[in-house]
Amino acid sequence: MSEEQRHEEEIRQAAKAEVGAGQVVPGSGIRGKPRRMAQMVSARLDGELVGKLRVVAKERNVTLSDLLREGAELIVEYEYAGAQPRVSFKVTGAQDARRTQASGRDLVAH
Repeated sequence: MSEEQRHEEEIRQAAKAEVGAGQVVPGSGIRGKPRRMAQMVSARLDGELVGKLRVVAKERNVTLSDLLREGAELIVEYEYAGAQPRVSFKVTGAQDARRTQASGRDLVAH
């Protein structure tokens, strides 16, 4: 599908959605979890990607928004984890695990 065809399809879908806007169809939905979101973000995604995301969302029984929110949180966690300072140690000259006390008894390190 060309970019122009996708754009026309988006316009057609938006017009179709607006026709039924505000109408409540009894039994057509499920009660969602109430949540307070500070901002709404809009993004353009490839149609094939959106289709795959919808399949995953349906398999998980979540909304597309919930799935995208989860993905955004994972990206932030990954980036934050990568920014944390790391410490590494290198042990050299390690002795044999068996050491002898001055009394002649063997001590074993565990």
